[in-house]
Amino acid sequence: MGSIIDDDYKAHMAGVVEEGFVLDPAGYERLSMWTHMLMHLVNARTNFEWVRDQPVELGDLENSLRQQAFLTAGVMAYCRCYASSGAKIPTLDAKQVYAGSKDGQDVHARLIKLRNTVAAHTDASDIVRLTLAVKEEPSRVVVRHLWTMAIPVDEIPDYLEAVAHTEHFVTISLNKYLDHLQKSTGKAIELD
Repeated sequence: MGSIIDDDYKAHMAGVVEEGFVLDPAGYERLSMWTHMLMHLVNARTNFEWVRDQPVELGDLENSLRQQAFLTAGVMAYCRCYASSGAKIPTLDAKQVYAGSKDGQDVHARLIKLRNTVAAHTDASDIVRLTLAVKEEPSRVVVRHLWTMAIPVDEIPDYLEAVAHTEHFVTISLNKYLDHLQKSTGKAIELD
């Protein structure tokens, strides 16, 4: 089973500790919660960029599966920001994030729909079509299970804008909390 081994984690963090940083210090728990959100947004942005930057090669199964994986990972990472999570992990409210932006709300709804119909569940979707092909021959019946998936490359700029919009909202939320920490510590706080 793959999991993070304590010795590997300590080795990974050694450089940061050597620089004088304290890991997960008391008093910063609320700020630490946002690390999950930032991780998801970087993951979403990067995967959508990979879909955008990798040419679609029709008929190439490996390419199709890679594009599908990038799209699925991007959709799931983005949607995690808006889904209920574990204790102490923030959940964004799309009504707040996209207040006053009908286009933003529409793109967000599209991403949630893709999550629900392609990425997390296998429901009817406008980008996946399953087909059963049957050919009867004199001595046998040949059956093929087929699927066709459209990668919505033309929508990727909108998805990247949704990620950027969410990042902006998160940045504002983080900055408000950083202002609070500055006042309570009496010191300037800088993000590195």
